[in-house]
Amino acid sequence: MSKGTIIVLVVVGCILLAIGNVALWAAHDVFNAERFGENVAEGLQSDASVQALAGPIVDRILVDYPDFSVVLRGPAEEIVTWMLQRPVFTVVFKETAEIASKAMTTSAEDVVGIDIAGVISNAGSSVTGVISAIDPDAGDQVQTALDSALDSSDRLAIYEEGRFPKLRQLSNVMPWLGLLAALGAVVLFVVTYLRAEDQHEALTYTGWGIMITAVLAFMLFVPVIQGVAQNNIADPVMAAVVGAVVSALARGYAVQSLLIFLIGLVVLIVDHHRNRQAEQASASPAA
Repeated sequence: MSKGTIIVLVVVGCILLAIGNVALWAAHDVFNAERFGENVAEGLQSDASVQALAGPIVDRILVDYPDFSVVLRGPAEEIVTWMLQRPVFTVVFKETAEIASKAMTTSAEDVVGIDIAGVISNAGSSVTGVISAIDPDAGDQVQTALDSALDSSDRLAIYEEGRFPKLRQLSNVMPWLGLLAALGAVVLFVVTYLRAEDQHEALTYTGWGIMITAVLAFMLFVPVIQGVAQNNIADPVMAAVVGAVVSALARGYAVQSLLIFLIGLVVLIVDHHRNRQAEQASASPAA
């Protein structure tokens, strides 16, 4: 097998490896409803996300009180920010993930957003208590506003109806695509090694190819999914929230990519050890 053939097979194997990496990550972290819910909840409860969400949530609660004191609004946002990161809200955010998963993998059309009633019922008493301690009259106003908002609340939209990315077909294909692509990559790498005249050269190209694939695939793919996820969002606040969610989802992809990088590194280390032993063995008779 010529050097050119080795390079071609390694390149094709690396392309299949990149496809398999993406497909297996999507099957495990995106199209698995339980894992998707955990990742979305983690993203929505990140510092960047709750800080972005606090303002719109307070706006929704106080929609009937536009002249609410600026001095008291700050504490309200701080309390909501703190409350959103408490475990009690994980359930609320997982419900958001369930709606998103259904919109993504079925023909259902729905607003993907946060259940404001759930937020109000969990955070309302804390917000009212703190503000009442500062200004009792304002506390009464806030409680009235909370009761009104609870009666009429709907979802705080992240994606309007019909705007969430549709990936129904991919959800059925990804598990098989991931397994077949990964298996194809392994077969090509093994065949390249076994058929190569210079196995040291084959392992060197394979090891470097795997490592470079892991790095480039991560650097190129994550910005792409960020762009796709934020494409239909005009509100910069919600775009920031989605960015935090994608970052949480991409953590699993980062771990997979790191494992692939380490596999490539192990291939190079094993190759270096074998080559060194071969050189020592060939030099021994001369000595």
